Amino acid sequence: MNFDLVLLDIETQRDFFVPGGSCYRPSANNVRRNIYALFDWARENDQPVVSTVLRIPGSRIGPLAEIPHCLEYSLGERKLHKTLLRPYVNLGLRNSTDLEADLFDRYRQVIFEKRHTDIFFHARAERLITELSRVSFVLCGAGVAGGIVQAALGLRNRGFGVILATDAVLDLGSPRAKMAYKQMYTKGVLFAKTRKIITPPPRLVASPAFHATTWIGR
Repeated sequence: MNFDLVLLDIETQRDFFVPGGSCYRPSANNVRRNIYALFDWARENDQPVVSTVLRIPGSRIGPLAEIPHCLEYSLGERKLHKTLLRPYVNLGLRNSTDLEADLFDRYRQVIFEKRHTDIFFHARAERLITELSRVSFVLCGAGVAGGIVQAALGLRNRGFGVILATDAVLDLGSPRAKMAYKQMYTKGVLFAKTRKIITPPPRLVASPAFHATTWIGR
């Protein structure tokens, strides 16, 4: 499969986005709608998707709030139904570097489960991402000061272009969110509204020197 863009969704789980979820807040409704719009765009345009799911053992509080969230086997841990793109494969929690070849030739979406917010703590996820060539990532999900900023900075440090869908990310009220946005901006992450990302023609190029992504024809 040939592609220039990959949708990366971080922790799009019920505890953050559905009423009754332990970390739900009303502002999540608009964010959820924009995440769904990105998935519709990915589905219609054959864009591959990489997803992460946070799974916290029941005896722990979790990294994104001071209340229990994303507890293993709970309803709140489940991924939003509309953020599943068939056919998909869930590679689970196993933190090893073994990985089947050409996953995106067989699956539209690759899901990684993790105990920590940082996607690059997952050896399989890091291998899959770093073996991709000359692509840019569209980033959405929950935890601006957690998995979102960690993924964005990790991708930039590895030379990938990153577009943050600013209206498709949830900060969960963290006091570190403002600093997270500054860090991403300083690292060259492009900020864009979902509408700008999904409205054709979203032609993007990545500088070979540092994969600095820029919009063409805007």
